[in-house]
Amino acid sequence: MTVNELIEQLKSYPGDMRVLTLGYEGGYNDTELKTEEIVFNFSKNDAWYYGPHECVKFTDNDTGTKCLVIVRGK
Repeated sequence: MTVNELIEQLKSYPGDMRVLTLGYEGGYNDTELKTEEIVFNFSKNDAWYYGPHECVKFTDNDTGTKCLVIVRGK
């Protein structure tokens, strides 16, 4: 999904609606935005709960693609 695609989807919701994400062991957390260098389709671990993409700092790659990441807030 791109930022433009996300914006289009968000337009169908009220502007004052809260945006949450799943908590680690249940419940919900507020969200934060950050940018990360991501390597796409990088999976050294076949476990089902790992996503197919990885932050460049956890790989042997020197560069990745700058992406917006929605994360759990503190």
